[in-house]
Amino acid sequence: MKKLLLTFSLAAILLSAKAQIIITGVMADPNGGDAAASPSTAKAYEYLQLKATQNIDFSVNNYAVVALYFGGSSLSTVDGWAGGGALAYQFNLTSGTVSKGEFFYVGGDGKTINGSGSTDISSAKWIKSVDYGKVVSDGPNAQSRTGLFVNSNTANGIAVFNTTNVTGSTIPIDVVFWGNPNAGHYQVGPPEAGFRICNNDLYSTANGEFYNKGLNTAVVSSNLYAAQRFFKFGGDYNTVTNTWNTPRSGSFILLNSTSTLADIETGTGVTTLPVSLTSFTAKANKIGNVDLAWTTASEQNNSHFEVNRSTDGANFNTIDKVNGNGTTATVNNYSYTDNSPAAGVNYYQLKQIDFDGKSTLSKVVSAKVGLNQSNIKVLANKTSITVNYQALANGKASFTVYSVSGAKLATVQQNVNAGANQLSIPVQLGNSLHLLKVVQGSESVSVKF
Repeated sequence: MKKLLLTFSLAAILLSAKAQIIITGVMADPNGGDAAASPSTAKAYEYLQLKATQNIDFSVNNYAVVALYFGGSSLSTVDGWAGGGALAYQFNLTSGTVSKGEFFYVGGDGKTINGSGSTDISSAKWIKSVDYGKVVSDGPNAQSRTGLFVNSNTANGIAVFNTTNVTGSTIPIDVVFWGNPNAGHYQVGPPEAGFRICNNDLYSTANGEFYNKGLNTAVVSSNLYAAQRFFKFGGDYNTVTNTWNTPRSGSFILLNSTSTLADIETGTGVTTLPVSLTSFTAKANKIGNVDLAWTTASEQNNSHFEVNRSTDGANFNTIDKVNGNGTTATVNNYSYTDNSPAAGVNYYQLKQIDFDGKSTLSKVVSAKVGLNQSNIKVLANKTSITVNYQALANGKASFTVYSVSGAKLATVQQNVNAGANQLSIPVQLGNSLHLLKVVQGSESVSVKF
């Protein structure tokens, strides 16, 4: 989580449809062999990392992930992602569940961090794992193959579809490429053919519907291949606006046989879903305090919120902090009461702070505090009272003293200025409680003394 957003940056690009799954990383060249047709005990070790932007039950909503193995100089099929054969290996996701904000994995059945003999990561959320060296693809023109990606700098890619019936005209919900674009990725035709893209942080259908057509030449990294590197694609995806607040840009971590799942799911370069603040309100209550309330749709790496207050809407001071909920995909409701607001309009802003110290400011909300007991201080003796009155505005105010039985003992009208005022009221007081009622305009408040 890097951002708490009610707005999004200029880098954000609106998606044509919500991406329920986003592509977040890849292990394209693990240590040792990738996969093999024989012996029967050989396993496959390349894998893809993805993240859910909402809760998904794959038995209800089916998806497909296609890995592109592109090593040639010309397009070998007009069907693009549906080309199958040695070009595109399709994984159908039809069972299992993931929660919003959760990383999950698709790939070989080896389920290790960095090839044979390295750390077992079978405890991670694997939605589909197969020995692609022996098991044919779920897509058309199905074949097995000894690697999901070419170990060269020719641009390979991954695409996610919200259907298992992928054809040459199916539009993905997310897609990334890495390496160097090749003329063979797109053919002008007729017929026009290539690998279809979607509107996301890297591509725009306004520039053409295919990768390497027009301006659609972006890659998350131009050099993704070095043995034993896991590539984190990064970026910051806002699940409220369905935009990328920060576009993806690849970085790598060099793994070894003892690397752990935390190495690829935490730290610098991971793809994040920010704290999604869906509401923030401020309301003055009947006793002169201000009740704040806010709701998050999801949180990631959220340490706490600083509650900041201002009387002019520009200069804020921190008055307290409220602990966050770390990482969660559920709705969380927060509340805080400011027991000492200033008279008049109070402005509030939240500063959301991650565990790594990064922070983001919310929008500003305000509440007007009318007359309340905190505006009045009374010092009494037997023959008079001194009233310290914090007025909300310039004008005339009345000050009336009552006995505990309700009898009026004294009244004074006086012009006051906004802010601090002091006046003395002559009055004969007994030993019991008394009441001072102050009225200014439509506001009134009473205090006992």
